[in-house]
Amino acid sequence: MDIMTIIKEANPNVVIFLLTTFVAFISWLVKSLVEKPLTESKNTFTKYFDKRIEILTEVKTRLNFIAYFPEGDESLEYKNQLQTILLTDGKAAYLSKEVYDNVLRIAIDPKTDEKLLLATIINIDEELYKKISKVQDEIIFYRSFSNYSPIKRFVGITILSLQYIIALTLVFSTLFYVTILFIDSNLYQRIGIFVAGIFGIYLLDKWLKR
Repeated sequence: MDIMTIIKEANPNVVIFLLTTFVAFISWLVKSLVEKPLTESKNTFTKYFDKRIEILTEVKTRLNFIAYFPEGDESLEYKNQLQTILLTDGKAAYLSKEVYDNVLRIAIDPKTDEKLLLATIINIDEELYKKISKVQDEIIFYRSFSNYSPIKRFVGITILSLQYIIALTLVFSTLFYVTILFIDSNLYQRIGIFVAGIFGIYLLDKWLKR
């Protein structure tokens, strides 16, 4: 007996009760396991993101000056400023290990390693580019869906809502299809579906982290 036959022969009141319970459970799950962690992560991300851009910019500015003045008193002055940045207010914690190690070597070495200096500037530029691109994406999103014109705002919200509806429909349709396929399959097919599902979740996780 497949799943569709069971649904057709089931008591309507029981089906309605189970569906209502399922929807309530999903709502609670989203609220407890998704919404709250996302809110907390967003707050942490915002604080860390702004501070990281600020410190990376401070460090890069000093490195650029050292690149212009690799020797002499000016170079020592900017290296001392780098040491101050690394030693105050826990700013070093906002730098990646590679950047921190390179900046530390540059700051304490009287003789400037120009190759290391250039590589560190390029590394910081790449990090800043990623972060500034994120800011630009947020700005574009805000401009597209929060226009001062009521008509444009309504159209923007409508388009955004349709995108979410289409995405949710595709996701739930895929999950429903996979669930039915899993129930109606034999043991080996179920193992294959399970392994494919784990692999698919892994790929999605990698894609979301990009």
